Amino acid sequence: MKLKNLLPFAKKEKENYYERVPYSIQNHAALTKKTDVAVVVPVYNADKFLKQTVDSVIVQTLGLQNITLILVDDGSKDKSKYMMKRYAELYPNIVSIFLEENTGSPAFPRNLGAHLANSEYIMFLDADDWLDHDGLRQLYSLMEETGCDYAVGKAVEVSAKGEKVIGRYESCKVRKNVSPYSIEHLFYHLGPRARMMRLSFIKKHQILFPELKYSEDKMFFIDVLTKVGKISTTTEVIYFLNRIPENNASLIMQTSVMEKMDTNITALKYVMDKNLPVEEEIMIVNRIIEFDSIARLFDRKHFTRSENRDQYFEKLEKLLKVFYSYNRTYQIEDMIKKPINKLYFTYFVQKEYESIIKLSKWSKFKGTRSYQVIDGLPYTVAHLDGGKKVEIPIQVQARLVSEKKKKGAVMFTIELSGHDITEIQGVNFQHRDYIASTYDVPHAIEQDKGIVTVTLTSDDMEKMEEGKYILSLRYKDYEKLTVAKDAESVCSIKDRQKTYEFYRTVNGNLSFQIVGNQ
Repeated sequence: MKLKNLLPFAKKEKENYYERVPYSIQNHAALTKKTDVAVVVPVYNADKFLKQTVDSVIVQTLGLQNITLILVDDGSKDKSKYMMKRYAELYPNIVSIFLEENTGSPAFPRNLGAHLANSEYIMFLDADDWLDHDGLRQLYSLMEETGCDYAVGKAVEVSAKGEKVIGRYESCKVRKNVSPYSIEHLFYHLGPRARMMRLSFIKKHQILFPELKYSEDKMFFIDVLTKVGKISTTTEVIYFLNRIPENNASLIMQTSVMEKMDTNITALKYVMDKNLPVEEEIMIVNRIIEFDSIARLFDRKHFTRSENRDQYFEKLEKLLKVFYSYNRTYQIEDMIKKPINKLYFTYFVQKEYESIIKLSKWSKFKGTRSYQVIDGLPYTVAHLDGGKKVEIPIQVQARLVSEKKKKGAVMFTIELSGHDITEIQGVNFQHRDYIASTYDVPHAIEQDKGIVTVTLTSDDMEKMEEGKYILSLRYKDYEKLTVAKDAESVCSIKDRQKTYEFYRTVNGNLSFQIVGNQ
């Protein structure tokens, strides 16, 4: 897609845009009634998952009478249309829209849904995902309280391997009316999940999803976040992403790496042409160059298995030429965060393409590694094919030095080392089976440079459910650091109902479990 098609539409062009695809509406009257929240769902051949998606909106604690659910079918060939018609017959607040031809991406259905919506706030939901039952109420209440135009909560990815939180940086703490640029990595993972916006804000700024096969979400939310001013965040679970292979055939899976790189090049031009303040631009450019390009080109198995790796190098070269054509004062190497990505970039600039290939194979197929301390700082040494050894800086690591019980408490002395020793903000307990069960104990921490003392009592843990937990030290708001434990000893304390045990995992880390007293 040409760059000009990503720019906001003029009024006349925008009106013509919505007329270019014929469509029909079932329950049109619902669009005349203003509700608290509109939920827009683009639908294409989604009959396997649509019931779970729609039902998750119907049972919202906010109340369906306060919600307009807008389903937009993009020319489905399965039973999706029948299901949409049935839902619209049963529920007056469910609007079903049927496009007469397939548009090729979720962009036009989402844009049309937002264009027709009549609500205070809007949220987008994919047709194979679902909402937490209390998700809309949580975001609605936060936006009403803060008066902001954008709020985001916790999104949980569900796959055959289990559950994990996506974009932890944006849902790791409650924030009210803060600058989006105050949250590191906020421009990563810009899908529609777990985000609510004021509809009048979207319409005022004429923000649209560009009709790309890939990255339309990224472009849309870059526009939102560069215009919104202030945002709010919550730690509550809002949204579940379906990533179970047998149930997921999204466009992302169907799009080749080279097509994705073409959209990254388009996105980079679009962002650079905005001429944002330097620090703001760097946050977005870092996402496009490091996260979307360097890491996703080279630190992936598809690269190591490719029979035509030259095309990977050519695409990155093309993207970098675009960046350098703008003559910015900052350098790419200065904004890359992860040490391994710095190595990929260094090798690329030096045209050491074989080193990139060997490093990628080492990274993705768990190559031989060793540990080395140089000038008092730790490094992982990567043993690459052919005998080359590469030193990769360890940013920060933690090792348990001592543990003891004292007056109904456990005390741990932990030593930090690395190239970026940071302030530890709390002890985090994440239930291994229930992703929503996470607890943070900030007052347990005392720190003197690289020595951290953790003191925990049964009172700190009594509200936790029984089971096993991942224990980590939290820093930089959302980053988590496991603690290496050498000894096999178990340190425990009890109260009347439970026993709290700290033990060593098979991987050699300090961990935690709660068992009921017999």
